[in-house]
Amino acid sequence: MKKIINFILLLIFYTTLISQEFIVPLNYNPHLINNHSKNESKNTTINTLNLPIKIDVADYFGYPPSEYFTDSTAFCNNEFGFYPFTIGVITLDALDKNGQIYEHAQYTPFPADTLTSCYIRLDSFFVGIPHSLHISDSLYFSFAFQPQGLSDAPETNDSLILEFYDNENDMWEKVWACQGTSLQNFIDSFGKPWKVIMIPIKDDKFLTSQFRFRFRNLASIANNQIPNWNSNGDIWNIDYIYINKNRHWHDTLPVDIAFRGQIYSLLKKYVSMPWKQFLANADEEMITNFSIPYTNFSDQTCNITEYIEIIDLANVGAPYQPSLSALNVPPYTDTVFTRFTLPYTFNTISDSTAEFKITFAINTATIPDTLNQNDTIKIYQRFYNYYAYDNGFPTAGYCLSGYDAKLAYKFELNVPDTIRSIEIFFNSLSSFIDYNYFRLIIWDDINGKPGNIIYQEEKLLPQHYEDLGKFYNFILNEPVALPSGVFYVGFMQYQSSSLNIGFDGNNDAHNNIFYNVDGIWRNSQYSGALMIRPIVGNSPYPYIYVPEHLNNKPKINIYPNPAYTNSTIYIDAPFIDYWELYDVNGKFITKSKDHSFNINQPGFYIIKINGNEFFKLIIY
Repeated sequence: MKKIINFILLLIFYTTLISQEFIVPLNYNPHLINNHSKNESKNTTINTLNLPIKIDVADYFGYPPSEYFTDSTAFCNNEFGFYPFTIGVITLDALDKNGQIYEHAQYTPFPADTLTSCYIRLDSFFVGIPHSLHISDSLYFSFAFQPQGLSDAPETNDSLILEFYDNENDMWEKVWACQGTSLQNFIDSFGKPWKVIMIPIKDDKFLTSQFRFRFRNLASIANNQIPNWNSNGDIWNIDYIYINKNRHWHDTLPVDIAFRGQIYSLLKKYVSMPWKQFLANADEEMITNFSIPYTNFSDQTCNITEYIEIIDLANVGAPYQPSLSALNVPPYTDTVFTRFTLPYTFNTISDSTAEFKITFAINTATIPDTLNQNDTIKIYQRFYNYYAYDNGFPTAGYCLSGYDAKLAYKFELNVPDTIRSIEIFFNSLSSFIDYNYFRLIIWDDINGKPGNIIYQEEKLLPQHYEDLGKFYNFILNEPVALPSGVFYVGFMQYQSSSLNIGFDGNNDAHNNIFYNVDGIWRNSQYSGALMIRPIVGNSPYPYIYVPEHLNNKPKINIYPNPAYTNSTIYIDAPFIDYWELYDVNGKFITKSKDHSFNINQPGFYIIKINGNEFFKLIIY
């Protein structure tokens, strides 16, 4: 009888899914899958930290920093926090350090991520005159947390747990826990999307030279026959870990000013667009105003200086550095870094591509602000050969259900151009599920909605399961020349099972997303951006950018560079799995393991080493 009831419920559920759009959690982390060997800490020793401890991960992306933590299963990011407490969160979920669902994952709660601290000196205090610590010193451990964020909510049987290490008994002791709940229920209970937890340290057994804490979560995967739902749920976000003496119950935060939001572009509509198309209507494409929230986390009114800088990475012309602005912000008050007009337009000598680094910063001399990493936001405004509403990282998957369901994504050309290819970021389904064929389509516009089909290709497939977490470039059989104006790119799926498209929840382009499951085009109801990018211009290959190296001296050296044709090029590196050579348009040329090679054609090249290091090479 129970099986019959379950079947009926499942049938009802499937029926409600027919002919609609829906969002699903991810079942992998594309950054960790593609970069786990690069990002995982190689530090084999455990650091020892002194009070005060103030941990904020605003400038980290990937594994938790080994300066503070000893394991690599949690994920530092600026993607999954909903109205973040400060920029940058530590996320615990159901994915392992390689970015995949834990092998031991099950439908009932199982141990998932762990975030374990380095050693902390809770026996002594070393600021000023060193002295021993005692329970009377009023030691507190505090942190901010949030369930769900921009992903899936933990179930009520799941939990986030905080433990302190008991050296005397060689065991971890639970000092706090929270059962799973949805973000909305959390907000309804506490009035805001984050809550600060205060834990007094009242037991002498923790006042040792090797005190440690750890967070861990119990997660579960959906007990459901729909493959898309066998995914990463039970998200918990943690921020602002603070341990110090002489605190009290209401001393919930370190003294700090901090950004509490992010901005991804200074363009009105796009995160990125082709440089040629931008130049054709630059004033209209530039944003007219922006606002970035920040907060004065102190008990004093702070005079805060706001700073903005825009640098052309081609080193052409002087940076844009308007005069500083300052304002007084009352204690514990939210405000915004805002400009109602921006008397600036991106400009450089290039006629094909351009890239700019934009820095926003806040600072004050009123208080001793020791957490400087959350005072600065840096973004890169890239003008390559594609349109993008997304920032390149999915927080979920976007799906349509129903036979012959259609998806269309709206873009606009300022001058006539040619579509050469379309990049689509497909999330994976469960490994035992195959994607179905789909039809790639380009439409014109009729009264603000997709109109006539002007190009289509039949029976295309997404990339293979092992290639998940990357954009897949579908080069058109025939380039499509378009006049200026609106066009749409998208697909029709033949089967009722869904294509799972990368969905960026941090950028909202839902007004440009249309779906059609019954002959009527409708706007998407979900706030976010699809990870679909049309490539226009002379090349069907997406332009490859070279990340700005933060190290003063790269570990890999390529010489001579520049070089003349037929010169021998050497790669000086301690270890090379392989390298790949691309031209300036991103077209693959060759691949090898050798440490030297020759090029007989002059030009600008990109060398990609071990799949994650990029270097420029110029041949005369």
